[in-house]
Amino acid sequence: MSVERFTLPPPPAGYHPEQQAPATGFLDGYLAHFSPSGLRLLRVCPRAWQQRYIKGRKERPGEALTLGKAWHSAQGFNDLQKITSHADLPVTEVVEYFHDAAWPEAVEKDGGESEIRWDKKPEEVRHDGERITRAYLTSVSPRVQPLAVEKKIEFLVPGIPIPFLGYIDVEEEANLIDRKSSKQVQKKPDAHWRLQGVVYTAFLGKPTHFHSVSRAQTPSIATPLQSEQMVVSLEETQRPLVERVFRDYAFQVQMYFDKYGPEEDWPVNGIFSDYKGGPACNFCGFRNDCPAWAHERVE
Repeated sequence: MSVERFTLPPPPAGYHPEQQAPATGFLDGYLAHFSPSGLRLLRVCPRAWQQRYIKGRKERPGEALTLGKAWHSAQGFNDLQKITSHADLPVTEVVEYFHDAAWPEAVEKDGGESEIRWDKKPEEVRHDGERITRAYLTSVSPRVQPLAVEKKIEFLVPGIPIPFLGYIDVEEEANLIDRKSSKQVQKKPDAHWRLQGVVYTAFLGKPTHFHSVSRAQTPSIATPLQSEQMVVSLEETQRPLVERVFRDYAFQVQMYFDKYGPEEDWPVNGIFSDYKGGPACNFCGFRNDCPAWAHERVE
């Protein structure tokens, strides 16, 4: 079955590009693009969004982020050659690549071992990565046939002067794949995954399949083969509404910027939000100077 690429609806009545994109650029030139991760973060906490995207602050990475980068790199090493070979590399070769290239590069990109927040010893996390690499290559990779790997998507929504930008782990003929690693396997997408999947599906017109791998001693894996809920799709009647959400997101950002500017703290919605089954602020790298938690810094 052929898949037609989704075409965004026309701009709303009365829309004039010259009024939406002043000569100084969107938000006085602070932003060059939007992203699915940014859209998620604004929902959780506008102040955290401001710190990351307006002030350009980087949160100290946790070990899960570093491991995820290394695992994705190792899988990409296999996937890229499989586009033309249609065959997986030997597991030992991919594991060797994980240790020799993927892991050191991920640690270096995150600032080195001293800059990463470790819950376990670095070598233990490294061996977690080896286990999930072996498990995924053995049980899932044989049924994955990539058309593209780490595919960049960039699209404009009428009414928004800057593009949305994202990267898709794997594109297959009939669907997209987004891979996730965590301490426990997930058998259905959470709100953040679902939002990401909807963005990718809206652009490419293909359902997004989520693959979740746990870091357990014996890794558990959930894909749509094990759980039908691991698929995010979009009906034709829903697509124009998604475009409207994108536009509303940009309008919210503009509203916060116009009201508070780049320096004054934006609203701290994180104190009301949940993330990964707990308070969102527990996972925020900007908590140490957030006004909502000033009481924690009183001596």
